[in-house]
Amino acid sequence: MRYRLRFHLQEVDLSGDEVLVGRGSMCQVTIDDPMLSRRHVRIDLSGDEPALEDLDSRNGTQLNGTPLVRRATLQDGDRIRLGTQELVFIVVGSARRNFRTTSGLTFCVGCAVPYPSTSLQCPHCGAAATEEVGISTPPDVAPSGWTFHLLSQVATRAIEQGRLADAERMLSRGIDELEEQLDRGVEVEPLRIAAVAECAARLGCSLGAGRWLEKSAKLYARAASSPSQEVLVLLDALVGDARLADAIERIRQLGPESRQAG
Repeated sequence: MRYRLRFHLQEVDLSGDEVLVGRGSMCQVTIDDPMLSRRHVRIDLSGDEPALEDLDSRNGTQLNGTPLVRRATLQDGDRIRLGTQELVFIVVGSARRNFRTTSGLTFCVGCAVPYPSTSLQCPHCGAAATEEVGISTPPDVAPSGWTFHLLSQVATRAIEQGRLADAERMLSRGIDELEEQLDRGVEVEPLRIAAVAECAARLGCSLGAGRWLEKSAKLYARAASSPSQEVLVLLDALVGDARLADAIERIRQLGPESRQAG
């Protein structure tokens, strides 16, 4: 039998007795996502039936929406979730292949959050995709908004867990991409831009770093949005740091009271 992994719009052939998936360079399938462990899962192809094994990963693994406990047999169309990434296991030539192949977004009827239409259920609330939901991207919603929605979710979790280096790495790359798209005139929902601004502000407060507060202020302004009360409280704790005074003031000027006064 031949096996593949589908990741986004690509399919990767699996060969040999085992395939390691993770963010480390020693893996046959490497995914650059800080939510993944260096060696996250092992796909065992040595027996009569392929099997998936979690390698004591930091954030765990889900198989078809259920947490994987050590090891389970794989079947065609099984969905493997690692961090924010979803992979589909494919048995080449199987008649059971029934997942979608479009590249649009599905809007969940349960929580109204968009997600890739290749997923068979909403990764946020677990609601199953239905034909009534639709599988194409509405013309007034930019597909890129999904990318930045995930970025803000993962970066926020990293900050909450104290993994500030991971959060910096993600936001550095993500904000560069966001600004590039905005400069090219790509339409990104202001809500998504504001969510990234919020992450940058929280990271700046955690690190006491003015450059992240400056980035945050620019994104808030581009989204025509105000910082949350939570961010304003975090800024209050930094007012004694003269190095950050200018950056703090820039964000405060975008607050609700300042907008009302304007």
